[in-house]
Amino acid sequence: MLVIRPAVSDDVPLLKMLIHEFAKFEHDQAFVTEESLQRDGFGSQPKFRALIAEWNSQPVGYALFFDYYASFQGRGIFLEDLFVRPHFRRKGVGMALFARVAAIAQKDGYFGVIFTVMEWNSSAIQFYEALSATFLNDWKVVCLKGNALETVAKKAK
Repeated sequence: MLVIRPAVSDDVPLLKMLIHEFAKFEHDQAFVTEESLQRDGFGSQPKFRALIAEWNSQPVGYALFFDYYASFQGRGIFLEDLFVRPHFRRKGVGMALFARVAAIAQKDGYFGVIFTVMEWNSSAIQFYEALSATFLNDWKVVCLKGNALETVAKKAK
């Protein structure tokens, strides 16, 4: 039986493990620590929320999201991660996680949910297309980090 529940402080080790699994799936590397997850998700000023998917009490996926503000539309949710372990895909887990995030957005009066998907992840693209999600092809995701971030930050007066 599938259960979707909010992550709690005791889930930090599990959340870290799932995040690292997701990073590996995306051919990337995760540097997040249990300490940062504890502070940023369950401290006095949480920066994100998370949902845990369990199949017969076994953790099978998660969604991690946070509030953001779009100047043209107002409050929204940014879905940072939606991950389902490979053996549990095509069982409705991803849909259940995504639907729960959408329900939270609707209940709390947000205009919508924004997320990114890797170009090579055709199954995820098909999943979102089937939900009639709008692909913002005119937009490019941009990230300033590492040495580039340091260089630009030094220009602050």
